[in-house]
Amino acid sequence: MTAIALITIVALLAVAITRSVELGAESVSLEIVSQRASFAATSGAQLALNRVFAPSGTSTCSDQTMNFASLAGLPACEARVTCTAQVIDGKPYYTLVSDGRCDAGNMQSQRSVIVKATP
Repeated sequence: MTAIALITIVALLAVAITRSVELGAESVSLEIVSQRASFAATSGAQLALNRVFAPSGTSTCSDQTMNFASLAGLPACEARVTCTAQVIDGKPYYTLVSDGRCDAGNMQSQRSVIVKATP
């Protein structure tokens, strides 16, 4: 009788430990996907700023979607950037909102970056 109780307790302990390890691994995976979404949002904002303040001199403030799937560090990620321009006292002000989104299997994460800039 004592042996059965001991086996049952050890089995329950093993199940609890296994579940704890699974939750830890899932948490790390979600953290990685979330960080990638943050990187995608930041990259989208940086690319959009490069278009607003173009080195060639031809500025463009428009909404755009950037797909980063071909980049090794951001698989299944994209950034959707909206750009609004406003003139105050004759000076242009730009607001860029970049929403980065990444998918990984059944996990999905989205992060946003807002950038306000003026020349």
